[in-house]
Amino acid sequence: MSFKSPVKIFLCFLLFISVTVVLSAQQGRGKGRVHGKVMDEEGNPLKGVKIVATSYEYQTTFDSKSDKRGNWAIGGLGTGYFRFAATLEGYEMAFHDMQVSQFSRQNKPIEFVLKKIPENVPLDSQPDVKNKEILGIFHEGTRLLQERKYEEAIAKFEEFLVEKPEFIQTYINIGNAYREMENYEKALESYNIILEKVKEEKGSFEGDENAARALASIGETYIRQGELEKGGEFLRQSVDLLPKDEAIAFNVAEILFKQREIDQAIEYYIKAININPKWPPPHKQLGYAYINKGEYKLAIEAFQKYIEAAPDAPDVAVIQNLIPQLQDLIQD
Repeated sequence: MSFKSPVKIFLCFLLFISVTVVLSAQQGRGKGRVHGKVMDEEGNPLKGVKIVATSYEYQTTFDSKSDKRGNWAIGGLGTGYFRFAATLEGYEMAFHDMQVSQFSRQNKPIEFVLKKIPENVPLDSQPDVKNKEILGIFHEGTRLLQERKYEEAIAKFEEFLVEKPEFIQTYINIGNAYREMENYEKALESYNIILEKVKEEKGSFEGDENAARALASIGETYIRQGELEKGGEFLRQSVDLLPKDEAIAFNVAEILFKQREIDQAIEYYIKAININPKWPPPHKQLGYAYINKGEYKLAIEAFQKYIEAAPDAPDVAVIQNLIPQLQDLIQD
């Protein structure tokens, strides 16, 4: 197989970069929809419960309220990890983390069961995350993290943890801030706090999403330091914890792709596809990975599968225009 002008290859690469920028600009927004129900411990529907969905990557928030039957729905979500939080005065806050697809109709419904706060518990000792001031501290931290004001973000997250130490996912944000500051020792320390808390609570990491995310973050930290073999081992552990979770495999692939470990990224994109062939994002990213290797025929095949899986995706037209350019780069 031979290839045409390097100029065309460069143009394809520029197109890939422009597509990435456009998609990032969506800030976690898309066509995804998640619905569910919220009840009390006796199975009675709860009305007026506020549901807030927060994108882990962009920190964009979406909200809704439950109706008299306890039903709720949130639309306009992009593909990625989201935290869903349910709050109602007089009840403890409930959380659920999940991977959302903006194109697939396979997003699983979320059922919240809220526990009533005992009347004999003093108000000043209640878990008061429903308090807007405390929630505001967390959201301020995520805003600062997005703005790359890492030291200020860390201070806000640590302030939040004073009120909600059990909200261990916050340590991911703290670790990420330290990692971006290249303080890898503190980043690893933060991620390991999650592992320690999960181990203490459950006795093992098996099937725990928080542990899987922490292990993936540790792996990325080692890879950034050039310790590829050690980092790869942690990434494999992350996937092994949830072998049937396509989102974990996909996120590991994204870490590897970002670090230019293209061959390994391809391995995990394919792993995610094997778990859920109907999920569009891995097909698209696999196409870009193959472009980076100059394997344009395989890239075309991946993009075609992406278009089949997500015909209404906003970037389909761009990818459809890219395919003929890739075909021109191939000579029999």
